This record gives sequence, structure tokens and C-alpha cells, in this order.
Amino acid sequence: MHELDTTAMWPSDAADDLADRFVAEQVTTDYSEDSMAVAALVGAPAGPHREDQYEPVDTRPESGSPSAADSLATGNPALDIDLSDVDLSDVDLSDVDLSDVDVPTSPSDADAVHGNPAQWTINWFYQQFDGYCGPAVVGQLVAEYTEADISDPRHLVDRAVELGLMAGDDPAGGMTLPDIEILLEDQGVPASISAGSLDDLRSALDNGHGVVAMVDSGEIWKPEHEGVEDNRPDHVLVVAGIDDARGVVILSDPGVPYGNQLEVPIEQFEQAWADSGHQMLVADDSDPDLMPAGTDSTATAPPVSDTRTPRTTVISLRS
Repeated sequence: MHELDTTAMWPSDAADDLADRFVAEQVTTDYSEDSMAVAALVGAPAGPHREDQYEPVDTRPESGSPSAADSLATGNPALDIDLSDVDLSDVDLSDVDLSDVDVPTSPSDADAVHGNPAQWTINWFYQQFDGYCGPAVVGQLVAEYTEADISDPRHLVDRAVELGLMAGDDPAGGMTLPDIEILLEDQGVPASISAGSLDDLRSALDNGHGVVAMVDSGEIWKPEHEGVEDNRPDHVLVVAGIDDARGVVILSDPGVPYGNQLEVPIEQFEQAWADSGHQMLVADDSDPDLMPAGTDSTATAPPVSDTRTPRTTVISLRS
């Protein structure tokens, strides 16, 4: 059996000469990362090179010649099409119908707010006593619509008793929604009772109408304590606005000290409101100041000047 003579197939001297020549050619022509990698494979020393070790090779294209960046943007010739020489001035798009093109839009936060909640901060009253929520909301609407300076709505309690709308010996019994309607109209603010939906409520707020809702107070203030649904509407409050973007109803609630701009989730409000059969009392007239911010109210009603100062003190309904 004969041993394989590797020197006959590839003489070592010839291999060394070829390797030396290959390395010499790479060194004198280029020292890019690719060439350095090839040189390392044939025994050339690896590692960083000195700037003075090799003479730089200028591989930039000549001035005026197109570069690869100009002709290829993605590096894929199938995707990169040069349209620099295409003349589109004669293309006629006048017959193209884009009326059915659906352009997605996202409503701004302002568009998602129905009503003008901040307007109701001017005349908010804390009732302090059970049964006085009716005169309190009447005081709010009367002050808003007539600009009357109602610093203490005690006279509305007295007027309600005078009209037989409240029991004089037990005012804690409160007022029914029809009785509140009578007291409102007695004070110059006509209103109408109706049963509506949340969309009806949004529409009334968008059009600048004051809205009073009959609700179950327990489901507004302490829903966690409503272990058993009693379906008992026992409270009225002003619906100041609905913010669909944040999913809350903003209330001007006279029943609690923190009721000015009280916010509750929409679903929670709807459940409390449902106990009355979604009963609401809506002022017949539109007030431009109650329309959502940014609404052009001049198209529906003349502007109303308002020089009142927002009230920050708590007003009691009993002297």
C-alpha cells in the first residue's frame, strides 16, 4: 500500500509562495474588513491596523457618476424604481372619484365632551339637609338661565312650601320631579319631563339645555353598599356633562360636599338613573354658555354676557 504523497499534489513551497503573493496583493490594493478577513484565513496577522500601515484606497465614485445610494434606496433592485425622469405633468386625475374613500379620523378630546361642565361650577350649592336637593338644583338652573344672584336659595324652599310642593312640617320628604318642574317654571325657567336614553342626554347637553336627572343616590355615592338593588330613586342632581373619551359623567350634585364636578363612570350613572326609569327634567330653552367648548353658539342663540364670579363657598339651605 502506497502512502499518499501530498507534496506531489501541492508542493509546500508553491503553496507558501501563492499565499505570500495573495497577501501582498490584498495589502497593496485594499484593507477593507472583507479583505482583512480573507487575509486572516491564510495566516496574516489579525487585529486593528495602523493608519500609516497601508495606503488608503479611494473607492468613492467619480464626480457626476450615480452612486449606489442614488439608484437603490432599499438595496433590492426589484423594489427600487428610479422615477426621477418620469414626467407626471400630463396625468389627468380630474375624473378620479374619491368621494367614497373612507379616511379614518380620531375625535379630539374636546369633541368627546358633551355639554360644558365648567359652567356649572359657578352656581353649585351643597344642600346639607335631606330633601333639599330639589330647591338646590332649581337654584342652580335659575341662576344660570336668569343670571339672578342667588347667594342663598332659602327663599326657594319657602316658595316650594308656599306652593304646596314640600311638606312644611317635614321638608326632608323632598320633592317629586313634577314638583320641581312647577318650581322651575314659577321662577321663569320652563322645563319638560321625559324618559330618555344616554344618547338623548348627550343631545340635550350638546344643544345647551340644562338637565336634571332623578337617580338612586346610593348607587352614585356608595355603590359598594348597594348590596341589594332597591330600585328607589331618591335624589335629583344636575348632569353637567358626559366625557366619552374618559368614560365618565360629570355631575353637579348638591347632595355631598364633594359634589361640584363629581365624576362617576358612565355605567354607574346609567344604573343609578335607571332606577327612576331614566327620568329627566330638561330646560326648554338653550343656553349658549352650556354648549360644549368650541361650539359656534351664534348660529342658535345670541351670546349672553356673564360677569358673575364663580362661587367657592358652601351655601346652606337652612338658616
